[in-house]
Amino acid sequence: MTTFNDFTVINRGNRPSPISPAKLDFFFVKDGVYTDPYQVCSVHVFPNSAFDTATPYIDTESGSTDYGLVSSTANNMVFHNQKTSDQFPTQVIGFDGFMSAMAEESDYGGISQPNSASGIFRADPGMFSVVLQTGTEYYSTSATEFPATPPYTNTASGTGGYIDIWTVVDAEDSKAQIYVSVFDLQTANVFATVEPLAVTTTNTLIQRYIDVGSKKNLQIKTELVVDSEPMKAHLRNLMETGALVSKPAIRIVKINESPALTSRVQLFGGTGFRSTDVRLGSDGTISYLWDTSQIEAFFESDVLGGALGVYEVQVKYSVLDEVIYSPKFKLIVR
Repeated sequence: MTTFNDFTVINRGNRPSPISPAKLDFFFVKDGVYTDPYQVCSVHVFPNSAFDTATPYIDTESGSTDYGLVSSTANNMVFHNQKTSDQFPTQVIGFDGFMSAMAEESDYGGISQPNSASGIFRADPGMFSVVLQTGTEYYSTSATEFPATPPYTNTASGTGGYIDIWTVVDAEDSKAQIYVSVFDLQTANVFATVEPLAVTTTNTLIQRYIDVGSKKNLQIKTELVVDSEPMKAHLRNLMETGALVSKPAIRIVKINESPALTSRVQLFGGTGFRSTDVRLGSDGTISYLWDTSQIEAFFESDVLGGALGVYEVQVKYSVLDEVIYSPKFKLIVR
């Protein structure tokens, strides 16, 4: 599990169900870099009825202005950001695919505010998400009027396979293109046991050396072993994929050996643990993008002793009602 604006959501790789908010991520890479395209126009969700292809939902009429894009008659669930009137900010006057109109993570209000999930969220350059959840209402992309109540609601309300179609304009004056991905909605990750679960976790830091000035994803793998017996094999497999891990945070500490320097300098201050920008993969891998060129910007040289040296990396996370602290891993910035 992971969180989005402190609300629990399920990533597409963590067996989302129709009754839980499912987060569908999309990463746009250009010339090897995560980059914002000119526009992210819409995201459609349809049943996966044609073997992982979008053929039934694409306009194939020769000469059509929408040729190769989602057909205007395919009015299933669609996410996009609304354009409002400058004079009347609450009046919706159209749709806006520009980055300036993208919703932020803080705009998501969870299941108590279902329409907060009707838009496309931008996390970082080239990184976008939509949240599929019960009760959300949507406007059609062909809508010319905007009544108080949108006409379409969540149609991915049953278990099965689905496709999500992202319509993107790469650069100004270029044609829109579609990108198709697949996901499954499965029965809810609900199970019962006759005794408390006993879970053992093991963590491993993938990196050992980082060159100073680089911007690198620190990756801490999490392996779970369910020790409870007896436990049905399919439940054990479900729980050991990382589905029990939640609320990840990371701490990075500079270790100084010189008596003239502070021996341990916490990079994030306070308790030292940071949850912002810490990601949790569907396999339980915790990652944090660390920009080592910014290390010295927050410290006086007589405190930090420079960016080069030995660092201590530790993560914490929740497993059921437990809070787990990983071992302290050594990392060298050279």
